[in-house]
Amino acid sequence: MKRGRWSVLGLAAALMGCDPAVIDHSPTSNLLDAETASLETGGGVWTAWFAVTIARATTAAREGDAGLRVEVTEPYGWGVATDNWPGFAASPGAHRASFWARGTTGRSLVAEMKVKWRDASGKELRAETLSSPVLSGQWVRTERELTAPAGTERVSVEVTGAEGSPGDVIDLDVLVVQAINAP
Repeated sequence: MKRGRWSVLGLAAALMGCDPAVIDHSPTSNLLDAETASLETGGGVWTAWFAVTIARATTAAREGDAGLRVEVTEPYGWGVATDNWPGFAASPGAHRASFWARGTTGRSLVAEMKVKWRDASGKELRAETLSSPVLSGQWVRTERELTAPAGTERVSVEVTGAEGSPGDVIDLDVLVVQAINAP
């Protein structure tokens, strides 16, 4: 092997002996990883939190090839959440959160995206919510500017609804939490 170059076998052996790596992002990119944000290559870290089944679905795409299909299984509310405690890397300051959603036509479904800012130990410092209008069969984008408080090092996301009946469907795509005016 030449100095400064890795063979595929050597690289694989070296990586197998390492602890898991944390791949960070540029300060102005989406704080959520690509799979969780867009579901293009997998389901990301989404988990069915309560009263739903979830799946990466090509019929749930607003942009690209896939989105997150949320099917309500119980009455009186529903929820999905990111399952990567204590969350994605983040920093204090101004941020913008947004998501695209659509729902079962003729129902009173609203999607609420809750962004939770946490410190290094995982303690919740602040939670902020952005709510969609009543969803229909047409895609709608919901956006809000947020402020991560001093001490923020992690961020997690939940998307919930207070209404819903078995059989209702909510499609989510292009979920973003992004620093704004970063240096």
